[in-house]
Amino acid sequence: MRKLLALSIFALTVGQASAATWLIGDNDGYGAGIPDNADHTFNGFTANYDGRSAAEAAATNGAQYTDTYSTTHPGFGPQPGTVATFKFTGLGSGWTQGSMWFDMADFQASTFGAVAVTFNGIVQNWAFNDGFPHTLVRFFDLDAAVLTSINSTGELDVVIDRNASVDFYGFDYALLSNRAGSDGIPEPGALALLGLGLAGLAASRRRKQ
Repeated sequence: MRKLLALSIFALTVGQASAATWLIGDNDGYGAGIPDNADHTFNGFTANYDGRSAAEAAATNGAQYTDTYSTTHPGFGPQPGTVATFKFTGLGSGWTQGSMWFDMADFQASTFGAVAVTFNGIVQNWAFNDGFPHTLVRFFDLDAAVLTSINSTGELDVVIDRNASVDFYGFDYALLSNRAGSDGIPEPGALALLGLGLAGLAASRRRKQ
């Protein structure tokens, strides 16, 4: 059992080696425990669902949209308007790679039009067709222009403008990593292995008692 725990901790440590992340949101399944990359139970009659806790809403002051369905559809989000902003500050310089991760729901550009997205003013392609009702975790490697802008300003502003779209969609979290692609955040397998090791250790202690 000790070997399993040691292996699980090693796997998690290797997955996180030299990586730094900044998270907006709380990765709680939209406040309703909805699994990643799966269909959810929302329907057209519950499109105004906002699963943010009071603490999260106060912490973001209504400016950064997380845990919010129909995020930038006026009357259905935490504040009026058609533009969502995720602002990451205090990033420093020396960035040579990085990625943005989003847990997003219900993008249907083919039906309702694509949203306009920029990273520090640099246009990104977000013409997604995931269908309703579906969530999907995506990552986007930061290109050289975005990395240069981070190094210059120490910030990353992600702006999502739905003025050309009438789509309903939402975000559970937005995560910035200084690692690229699949190296950006710990792999789910490593986290599961850590949980297995800790559970086994607890069971072993109960048997001894």
